[in-house]
Amino acid sequence: MSDDETRPPQGDRPGSRDVPWRMVIWAAIALYAIVFLLVNDEKQSVSFVFFTVNTRLVWLILLSMGLGAALAIIGPRWWRSRRR
Repeated sequence: MSDDETRPPQGDRPGSRDVPWRMVIWAAIALYAIVFLLVNDEKQSVSFVFFTVNTRLVWLILLSMGLGAALAIIGPRWWRSRRR
């Protein structure tokens, strides 16, 4: 019997620690989001044609991202339904 057969697999060794990569990635994303909020706190004027709003830059960025995501989801569905 060789040494390889008697040793447990790497993750099963007593005292070994598997890194929870998903948790590490989510923690990094959360940290990035907090820093993003803290850095982008300047006020900006946004014109919506009929009215103007003074808001923080972070809300403007998040609004733009949300509108872009909505268009990315709704646009192709609308285009497919128009083709039929």
